[in-house]
Amino acid sequence: MRRLLRLLAATTVVFSSLYSVSAATQPEAAKPDQPLPADVRVLVDISGSMKQNDPRNLRRPALELVLQLLPEGSKAGVWTFGRYVNMLVPHRPVSPAWRTDAADKAESISSLGLFTNIGEALEKAAYDADKPNPQYRTSLILLTDGMVDISRDPQQNQAEWRRIADDVLPLLQRAGYTVHTVALSDNADKDLLNKLALGTDGIAAVAQTADDLMKIFLQAFDQAAPAEQVPLEENRFVIDSSVEEFTALIFRKPNASADTRLLGPDRTQYRSDKDLPDMNWYRAYGYDLITITRPLEGEWQVQADMDPDSRVTVVSDLNLLVRPLRNNIFRGESLPLSLLLQEDGDTITRAQFLRLLDIDASVSQRPHGNDWQQSLAVDPPPADGIYSADLAYFDTVGDYDLQVLVDGKSFKREFSHRVAVREPFSVTVQQQVADNTAVYVVTVSASGQTLDRAQTKVAARIRNPQGRSSIKPLLLTPADTWQLQLTPALEGEYQVALRVLGVDGAGQAFEFEPDILSIQVGGGDDPFSPAPETATESGPEAVPESEPESQLEPKPEPEPEPEPEPVPEPEPEPEPQAEEAAKWPLYVGLGVGNLLIVALAFFAYRMIMGGRRGDESLEQLDRAAVAPAEPDTTEPAAAEAAPADAEAPAAEAELQMEEVAAAEPAPAEADTSVADGLLAGELDLASDAAVEADIDVGDGMSILDGLGDEGEDAAAAETGLDDEDFDDSGFSLDDFGDDGAGDGAGGDDNDGDGDEYKDNKN
Repeated sequence: MRRLLRLLAATTVVFSSLYSVSAATQPEAAKPDQPLPADVRVLVDISGSMKQNDPRNLRRPALELVLQLLPEGSKAGVWTFGRYVNMLVPHRPVSPAWRTDAADKAESISSLGLFTNIGEALEKAAYDADKPNPQYRTSLILLTDGMVDISRDPQQNQAEWRRIADDVLPLLQRAGYTVHTVALSDNADKDLLNKLALGTDGIAAVAQTADDLMKIFLQAFDQAAPAEQVPLEENRFVIDSSVEEFTALIFRKPNASADTRLLGPDRTQYRSDKDLPDMNWYRAYGYDLITITRPLEGEWQVQADMDPDSRVTVVSDLNLLVRPLRNNIFRGESLPLSLLLQEDGDTITRAQFLRLLDIDASVSQRPHGNDWQQSLAVDPPPADGIYSADLAYFDTVGDYDLQVLVDGKSFKREFSHRVAVREPFSVTVQQQVADNTAVYVVTVSASGQTLDRAQTKVAARIRNPQGRSSIKPLLLTPADTWQLQLTPALEGEYQVALRVLGVDGAGQAFEFEPDILSIQVGGGDDPFSPAPETATESGPEAVPESEPESQLEPKPEPEPEPEPEPVPEPEPEPEPQAEEAAKWPLYVGLGVGNLLIVALAFFAYRMIMGGRRGDESLEQLDRAAVAPAEPDTTEPAAAEAAPADAEAPAAEAELQMEEVAAAEPAPAEADTSVADGLLAGELDLASDAAVEADIDVGDGMSILDGLGDEGEDAAAAETGLDDEDFDDSGFSLDDFGDDGAGDGAGGDDNDGDGDEYKDNKN
C-alpha cells in the first residue's frame, strides 16, 4: 500500500509538471465570453518522397478544405518547403478574395523538392514569434512525410534536428503558438513531430494512407479553429430562426454511387449542378462543402451515402461558447469543462431561459470503447451563466471524443473536441535483425517537454526465461529518447520492468513505472520473432534493385569448375587414402623438425636474455606467478559458477571469461560510486563507463527512493529476482550486486541470457 501511495503521489507530480511550462508560456486563457479568432498557418511538405506517400496529391483537396472552412475574421497563410521555403498563400485576414486566390495557388502544390527543411519552414511561418499578436489564437499545421534533411551530411542533419529542439521549439512555446503535426509516412521523424506537438499541446497524428489525410487535416483544423455545430443525426439536422448561415461538410463514403443532395424544409432540392441563390457548393475529392445563407427554419435532410464524420456548422446570433480545452492529458487526469450561451454577443444569464436548457457532455473512447454521459444542468442555474464540470473518465490511454449538446427545445447546439490521453512516458519495442540475430530495441519517450533530461535516468530490470534478472541503464539518444538494446540468447519470454527517476523543468523530482513489457523470443507464434531471410533481403542487399547491372553479375552461378570433379566416382576413393598413408611419415618428419627448430630458438632466446637480466629477474617472474594464488579464494567461486551456464553457447562462455578477467582489477569502491551517482543524479548514462560497469552496492539502497528491503544482501536479492511473480517492488540497487555466481562481476551478467547493453548512441 505504501508503494502504491508513493507511486500515485509521484505520478501526480508528473501530471502537474510536465505541461507546466507549456501552460505558463501560453497567453492567459480567454474567458468563454471572449473567444479569440484563429490564426492558422499551414506548412506543406513538397519533397520528392511525396510522390510515393501522396501519389494522388491529396494535399491539394485537404488544403482547399481548410481554406474554405476558415471563417471570415480569422487569419491564415500557407508555406511550402523542400530544400527552400516559400510562402504559397500570403498570411492575411481571410476574405472571399483571399479564399479564391488561395484555392488557385493550392493547385501548384507538387513533389519536386530535394530536401526536407522543416526547421526553416517553422521559423518562416512563425516570423512574428518574438512579438506574437495577443488578439489571435495562433496555430501551425505541419504536414510532412520525412525527417530533418537539409544536407547529404548526416552530422549537419543531426545538428539541425538539435537546433529545432533546442532553439525553434522554445521560441514557439514562448510565443504561445500551438503546433499540430501530421505525418504522412511511417518514415517521418515521429520523435521530432511528437516533440513539437506535445511540447505546444498540439495533436500528433499519423495518416497511414493518403486517404486518411483529409480527416486528420480536418481534425487539426478543428483544434485550431473550433466551430459551432448543430447535431446531424440519421442524415437530418434542424435549423432554427437564429441561424444566419450553415455549412454542411459531407464526406462521401468510398465508391458512393449517387451525388450528394440537400432537401430543404419546403422540399426544395439542392444539388451541385444547380445555380440557386444563397447557395455555394464546393465539390472535391471525397467531400462536398455546401454553404447556405439565410436558410429556411426547420428540418433539413442530407441525401447521400454519408460518412459518420460529416457535420454541419452554423453562424448564428445564438452561440455556444466553450473555454479552450487541452488536446493532451495524462491518464487519470480530469478535463475541466466550462461553457456558456451568448445572444448577440452577450452572455445569457436569465434564469427563466437557462432552466429550459438540457446540457449534456458525453465522452466516448475511440474507436469502440466505453461511453459516459454527464449532465451540466443545475437548478438553480449559475448566476453568471457559466456551466462547469470536471470530466474524470480518462483512465485508459487512447483517443477520446467529447461532445457537448445543448437542447433549448426550440434550438440545438453542439460542440465537439478530441483529446489524446497519454502516459507521461511511452514505451515501444522494435525488433531489428542483424546477421540473422534478433535485436530488440526498447525506447522510452517523454510525452511532455519540460524534463531536465540531463538529470532524468531510466533503468530496466530484465528477467530472462530461466528466471534470472539483471539491471541495465537506458541511454539518452540524440533524439531525446532513452534506448536499451537486448540481444537474447535464450528462447522464451523476457520480461522488462522499467523505472524512470527524473527532474522536471521546475526542479521537482518524480518517478514513473510503466507496465511490465513482455517479449517472446522464438516460437512460431512470436510476433517479434525474426524472419532472417526476408529481413536480410529488405536490408542493405535490397539496394542493388536500383542497379540491375549488378544483378547480372552472378557469374559464380554458371561456374563449371565443381562439375568436372569426379564426385560421382566413389571407386577412386581408396587411392587417395593410400597416397595419404604413404605421405604419413613425411608429415611426421616435418612436424618433428619444426618442433626441434622451435625448441632451439627458445633455448637460444633464454641464453641471450639470461645474460642480460640475470637470475634476479627470473626470481621476480617466479614471485609474480605465485602472487595471484593468495586471493584465489574468490576465483574458485567463479569457477563454480561456470558449470551453471555450461549449456550456454560458446559466445556466452567467451563473454563470461572476459567479464571474469575484467573483474579482477576492478575495485569495489568504483562500483559503489557509480551507484551513488545514479541516486544523486550525477551519473551520465551515456558514458561508456556507466554502460560497462557492474554496480555492486553493499548498503542495499533502492534505485528509486528506498524500494525493496534495505540491508538485503546480494544473495537475498537474487532469490527475490527468481520469484515466480515478476514484481518490480524488489527493483533495488541490490540487484546490481553480485549475482551469486561468485565471479564478482555483479548482476547476473554471467547468466548467459545475452541481454547485455550495447551503446547505440552514435
